[in-house]
Amino acid sequence: MTRIFKYLLLTLMLPLWSCSRLDNEGSPTPEAGTIPIVWNVADVSSPNASSRSLVGPEFDKDGNPYTERDWTTIEQACTPQASGGDGKAIGIWADYTYTDKGGDEVVMKNLFAGTRLIYAEKAGGNPYDKWNYEGEDLYWFRGGAYKFRAYFPQEIGDNVISSATATTFVIEYPSHEMQEDLLLAYNSVDTTDPQVDLSRPVALHFSHGLAAIRFLIKADFANTDYLTSCYLQNAESRDFATSGILAYGTDADPEAISWVMGYFPPVTERIYYWKNQGVEFSYDGADTSLPAVAYSEAGTLEGELFARNNGWVLIPPQASSGNLQFCFTTQNGEEAIYRVTIPKITERIQANDGSLFESTEYRPGKRYTYTISITKTDLELTLTVADWNLRESSHSIVF
Repeated sequence: MTRIFKYLLLTLMLPLWSCSRLDNEGSPTPEAGTIPIVWNVADVSSPNASSRSLVGPEFDKDGNPYTERDWTTIEQACTPQASGGDGKAIGIWADYTYTDKGGDEVVMKNLFAGTRLIYAEKAGGNPYDKWNYEGEDLYWFRGGAYKFRAYFPQEIGDNVISSATATTFVIEYPSHEMQEDLLLAYNSVDTTDPQVDLSRPVALHFSHGLAAIRFLIKADFANTDYLTSCYLQNAESRDFATSGILAYGTDADPEAISWVMGYFPPVTERIYYWKNQGVEFSYDGADTSLPAVAYSEAGTLEGELFARNNGWVLIPPQASSGNLQFCFTTQNGEEAIYRVTIPKITERIQANDGSLFESTEYRPGKRYTYTISITKTDLELTLTVADWNLRESSHSIVF
């Protein structure tokens, strides 16, 4: 993303940001206390799951374990590799507001720069669970108020815009360069409130900042073929955004999320290009289909960035244009390129009164699976939609 583009995006977002005096140096600050700040990662997009990435219950309704689990808990993600985890961490951003000796309100910005919160035992650490700091502990300052922003993964902290605050936390996410689930949480603590027990953990209730899409290819007649490549393509220049700058929180609503989108690559170029030795799909004539999962890992030749997450591609939440095309090739099709226009409708929900609500937005925390069925004469498209924490969709749309 160019500097000019970033400047334009930030200019558009300026009305969202509060006007506070920020001062990290030169002002007298309250004395640091001796009580450590401890954390409780309560859940991720509740109910009933503590999770990151692509999620679902670990066991099916009969209590049997899933053989191909397509999710990872936040605890597993933040456990050190030496202990069998993924070695990632949660980042913490905190602004601290207090009144100085002259009676002026001062905001200390980003107190905890570089903090890594991990899931591991630590001698003398968090007495409530295993969420501890990787490194020195952090302690409360008394006499002021904190605003906390937490984000996963901590490594994405390099994408935090320099003018961000804990009131409006601004972060850039280029999905064409990275494919990591983005989790966000907010909390606040006023240390001057006599009813606040600083020895208790600060709860972090994470929500998903991104949406996810997946493409399955299958046959609807006796056939065996192999999916060999795929990509998305903009029919017009602003059909599908692959990057954006997210503003999380305002003075009025600390949980508000808004995006300013970036469009790359431009029209006619391939988006999320993926090439494979061949993923089999087949139909045996007895109503048994074996679908091929696009963007799957095995046999990937190009586009390794997206060869993970069981075929899911993470995208910025955005409007559906109705002009985006999914393009793919198969082994039997040789040089032919199949093109499927993705419909504008992304969700169809029936209300209690029987009326239908149609969404045309890819919403954060939602997973969208497009299944393309190859018939003898045509292509058919079906969309299923699920909340991130539900393994199966509650409804489907046949186009």
